[in-house]
Amino acid sequence: MPEAAHSNQSTSTADVTGAPTADANGSATAGSDATAGAASAEQPAPYGSPQTSAPAAPPRRIRTLDLIKAKAEGRRWAMLTSYDQYTAALFEQAGVEALLIGDSAANNVFGHATTLPVTVDELIPLARAVASATNRALIVADLPFGSYEISDEQAVATAVRFMKEAGVHAVKLEGGARMASRIKAITAAGIPVMAHIGFTPQAEHNLGGYKVQGRGDAGNALLDDARAVAEAGAFSVVMEMVPSGLAGQVTAELDIPTVGIGAGADCDAQVLVWQDMAGLRTGKAPRFVKRYADLHSVLTEAVGTYVEEVKSGVFPEPERSFD
Repeated sequence: MPEAAHSNQSTSTADVTGAPTADANGSATAGSDATAGAASAEQPAPYGSPQTSAPAAPPRRIRTLDLIKAKAEGRRWAMLTSYDQYTAALFEQAGVEALLIGDSAANNVFGHATTLPVTVDELIPLARAVASATNRALIVADLPFGSYEISDEQAVATAVRFMKEAGVHAVKLEGGARMASRIKAITAAGIPVMAHIGFTPQAEHNLGGYKVQGRGDAGNALLDDARAVAEAGAFSVVMEMVPSGLAGQVTAELDIPTVGIGAGADCDAQVLVWQDMAGLRTGKAPRFVKRYADLHSVLTEAVGTYVEEVKSGVFPEPERSFD
């Protein structure tokens, strides 16, 4: 997507609920401690601790209906992946309306080459951390490969685990018309579903690798998939690596919001893996990734300085030691 077109989509002063986004002082900082501010002689935990600044009145949680309303009113919104408390709270404070605990944790947390190996038991603790650290963003968890394909009953059981054990607000699954019955069953159980069509990473071997989906005659099948997931009850649909013109056609036809990742500027929202967006991941990035920072260089320099100071005896300084 051209950068100019991308920048026109930003909404830095208001979110999908119409409320201003949190300010730099953390007025919407999540995961607060009810005892924050109380007089105490205790020192902060030395290796990191939950967020402790508490807002006077917690902001209202964004709901799926807010995202649908945003589409109707022509307001776009942003989504990022998150897998831990610190990024979750930071992204929420910066104005990200929806956070995805993606099966991309397989690649970006656990070090696998694909998304396929990650399990429900591995994703639930990550999802719990994200949900616990936020009080405003909509939290969506991926159903990993092998956790919903067998039957509607399996899909519902997996979705229920994420709701009960992690505290998420919705789940996401891959597949179009072939997954309509799964979407119906999960939503019938009271759980919102975000669908995912186009390129679906869990099916990469069946699709022949990372390829754009929906070109030429295949566009009709993708349109059918989009209609099917909407009719089945999905509250939104991710379109990955889809020609921009086709994605725009789907967006114009559906009443539910579309979330693009490599699907052009006409989608109602955009999602990126945060390590890609922030430049923590190195190497060649997919064409649809825009790097907004170079965290890899920042952290490399910081850690290098730390190592040098430890080896030279500069750190810890006297003021960082105890008598």
